[in-house]
Amino acid sequence: MTDFEPSSQVSQENSDIRERGISSAREYSRVVETFSRVLQYKETFRLSIERKLNSIGQQVKDNIENLETLMRNIDIYSQNIDKISNNLGQLQTEESSIKERYEELLNGSTSLDQSLADDESAHDNQDPAGSREYLIQRRRNYLENLDQSFKRLDGELYSIDKLRSELTRARDEILIKKDEAQKQMVALEENGARLLEEVKRIEMELEASVDEERLLINEFKRLVNGAEKTIEISDEIDHILFTYLTAAESKDSPAINSVPAAD
Repeated sequence: MTDFEPSSQVSQENSDIRERGISSAREYSRVVETFSRVLQYKETFRLSIERKLNSIGQQVKDNIENLETLMRNIDIYSQNIDKISNNLGQLQTEESSIKERYEELLNGSTSLDQSLADDESAHDNQDPAGSREYLIQRRRNYLENLDQSFKRLDGELYSIDKLRSELTRARDEILIKKDEAQKQMVALEENGARLLEEVKRIEMELEASVDEERLLINEFKRLVNGAEKTIEISDEIDHILFTYLTAAESKDSPAINSVPAAD
């Protein structure tokens, strides 16, 4: 019985170490699979976040370009409004001057009276008696000249009023466009602020995820490096394993070219 004790001990150790090896290999495989799946997820998540950041970055760029365009448009609108206001001021000055001349005509103190007086003086030299026909002709000339003067002033006032209406309408249209552009600017500024906040949030999320990914990679490296060092075996053991692995595989394989027994 004593002669078989060492053999029994080796047999037990053989069985135990094989079970431990299988269990350890299974556990190591499970850990490797877990790390691999989590790291793959982390990589996919990181790439997704980076794509999202690139997309938002393009939105921020477009938002800035739109703001710059609106600012240029608003500046142009303001310049045009100032020009129209100056033109309206000049029209107001011209209109006031014409109305003053109009009042002078109505009051009879105009250059027209002086012109008629000169004509009268010249005619008096020719006709001191002042015939009735001459007086009638003078009245006709006076009324015709007066009417022509009023018509000319009326035409000038009408032109000024028409031009003022056109300028006022143009200014109102520009003011509407300017107001719309300013509202769009407010909306774009709010959108820009929202995008920047979104960028900050995503960058923080990405940074936290990358830190976790680095931590997992470093730990996985430690496990893999440890396993690689542990798996290293000596040349003698490698030779023994190769020799008996070949024998075991030959024993497990079916006989080649075996002839079946005859019935």
